[in-house]
Amino acid sequence: MTRRAARAFVAWPRHPVTGRQFRVSARTDRELAAYLHRIDGLREQLRLGMVGAADVDRALRRVVHGAVTLERAARAYTERPNLSSNTRRRVRSFLSSAGAELAPLELDALDAARCQQWIDRRLARRHAMSTIGTAWRTLRAVARYAAARGWIGAAPWGAWRPVLRGGARPVREALRTVDELARLLGAAAALDEARAPGFGEVAPKIAAVALLGLRRGELAGLRWSDLAWASFMVTIARQYVDGAIKGRTVCTLHAPALFPFLAAHRDRLIADDLFLPDGPIFPQRRSSAPGRARAYTQGECLTILALRSAVRAAGLPNPSRWSTHSLRDSFVTLESQSKEHAGDLASLADRSRHASLASLSRYLRTRSREPAPPGFSLPDRIPAARAALAGPQPKKHRPGKGGLAGR
Repeated sequence: MTRRAARAFVAWPRHPVTGRQFRVSARTDRELAAYLHRIDGLREQLRLGMVGAADVDRALRRVVHGAVTLERAARAYTERPNLSSNTRRRVRSFLSSAGAELAPLELDALDAARCQQWIDRRLARRHAMSTIGTAWRTLRAVARYAAARGWIGAAPWGAWRPVLRGGARPVREALRTVDELARLLGAAAALDEARAPGFGEVAPKIAAVALLGLRRGELAGLRWSDLAWASFMVTIARQYVDGAIKGRTVCTLHAPALFPFLAAHRDRLIADDLFLPDGPIFPQRRSSAPGRARAYTQGECLTILALRSAVRAAGLPNPSRWSTHSLRDSFVTLESQSKEHAGDLASLADRSRHASLASLSRYLRTRSREPAPPGFSLPDRIPAARAALAGPQPKKHRPGKGGLAGR
């Protein structure tokens, strides 16, 4: 049956494999007739055994949706309304860098052999394993999105997965005890006081990330209006200037231990004429001017160089394994040791803004730094975590109450 709709000719033929009707549209009657003739031809080829069911399904999806290239699917992926700004930037960067050579290809053409060749070229150019891994995960996410939209049946590489092992990868370091946190904050405060190169406001940044579990964009997005000084509450509402935080819209945490650091930092900003009641807590010094505090729009609010300098000054081990995200690992590890969250990973996931316990468990560290025994799994890093994952969850605490930040 064929009917003319607004600016399109539409038909509902039956699928050669499933027998179900599906929609086909075209701009002209002649184009629609060509599509229907193509479908009849596929049905006859399938009956004669000239093509398989998978080939027919792939060809029909192309008839219905047109040619779905990696670039088309990736750009549609970035237009999702609930996508975080960081993920949107990552996909766009992928299209302009590692994925540029694959962008004009149809997704169905990205089989295992072609993907392996693509990865081999990255390795030949001495790209870091972490960079290649990020590119592969981005490609996989775009393919899953296209499959969910019905543009492809499944990932064209099937069960194949790349082997991305460049030798033993050291575990990212993190704080293991409250004493180590105190040492790190003390060392950073001393370097701030001495005005060491790159210092001056590093201690409050380290305190904010370690006591709130902030991502780097969330640290840059903090504003003075997000603080409730009377109740020591901090609202985490954005990444950078106006990007929504990952996973949820807003989160409020109780962190009285943080406010002395922020009070001293506020006094310094007032002296430099960079304090605005609704301005950024950590303005970007290079683009700011007296009376005009500018927030970070991208980049590192707390640099790895500054953090590692404080780590060395504190005498903490493995300075080269520390990054800004180490402090988020530290937040999860120390919170899991607190009385309020011992065994309650669901409450801890609320405080750290993790979507699942599986992702949360990757942030947990042992109190000691001894090598893990054979067969060691990530949730086993803390016994309470294993018990929480194996059995019913205890009653949740309110996300804004208790924990390390409240000490």
